[in-house]
Amino acid sequence: MILDINGYIWVMKRLLKLDYLTRASVNKVINDIDTYNRSWKVQAHLNTEQLRELRQLATVQSVGSSNRIEGNKMSDEEIAKLIEHLQIQELESRDQQEVAGYYTTLEIIQEQYRDFALSETLIKAFHNELLRYSAKDAHHRGHYKKVSNQVVATTKDGQQRVIFQTTDPALTSSAMEGAVHWYLSTAEGNEHPLIRIGAFVYEFLTIHPFQDGNGRLSRLLTTLLLLQSGYEFVLYASLERVIEEDKAAYYKALMAAQRHRGTEEEEIGRWLYFFLNAIRRITERLSEDEQSILSEPEVLYLNPRQRKVLDFIRKDGALAVREIDALLPKVSRNTVKYDLRRLTETGLLVKKGQGRGTVYEAK
Repeated sequence: MILDINGYIWVMKRLLKLDYLTRASVNKVINDIDTYNRSWKVQAHLNTEQLRELRQLATVQSVGSSNRIEGNKMSDEEIAKLIEHLQIQELESRDQQEVAGYYTTLEIIQEQYRDFALSETLIKAFHNELLRYSAKDAHHRGHYKKVSNQVVATTKDGQQRVIFQTTDPALTSSAMEGAVHWYLSTAEGNEHPLIRIGAFVYEFLTIHPFQDGNGRLSRLLTTLLLLQSGYEFVLYASLERVIEEDKAAYYKALMAAQRHRGTEEEEIGRWLYFFLNAIRRITERLSEDEQSILSEPEVLYLNPRQRKVLDFIRKDGALAVREIDALLPKVSRNTVKYDLRRLTETGLLVKKGQGRGTVYEAK
């Protein structure tokens, strides 16, 4: 069924008729986020270099997590190296091409979000940028889908299963027009900006307007809309990382509504709670990071692997090299030794004992 603009607005109102308990829990999360946002002091405490490093760390995590949700195999460390020495002509694998596209699109959003206005043209331009380095995607990037697509999830054993059927290609353009119009037309309404963003992202994912790249683009649009709504702390903490860590809940929250698409049973309360709670979790992490940076500035300059080594030792009290080897099976012993030396030199660890009896403790 093709809906006109007024029909689409009616559908969105129906979706946002949350029951009392759902509305109460959603409002509590929103209040927590807004309270943090109002009191966010990180930029007053940290110097320009510390902010730059914190943002770079969040960027690497966002690029890595958003792509891995869709099956990319690159680690944060590999991504950090690729970004640091980005040579477009050397992007040989599809994983590298996807990472480069996500990074450049995210960078554009981070630097220019104040200058953008949400529109179908802008969304298509972001999609084109997201896939610009992949020759295999040249025929469809920046254009709505022309054949039906399904949303599938990859299980731990590598199998894929269909989650839901998306909007028919013939209806995609009108659906996107309706979704964008609804988001813009409710800017001065009673719904909280975070509710509007969560509902729009749900609609985008459910329409699935492009042949490929919808999941990644939805997370980029989330960042754009959050920044434009005044939630600038998302520059310094990775929402994508939180979603990756709870990917099963992410899909379940979507499925709870999408399996009833187009019926009276379609209700997005569970999705909104997941979406908003993920944002609340990054405020909690950013608060912890701020305190850690203020008390231990050296931590900011550690790579993700070194942070992991430090966390292991802080948790267990004291560890020998062989024990850290066992905890990091994919990392060579020489790399572990280098990390321990770096952590010791910065004063975060203390080396005790000699030879095979050597252990490392947190200072």
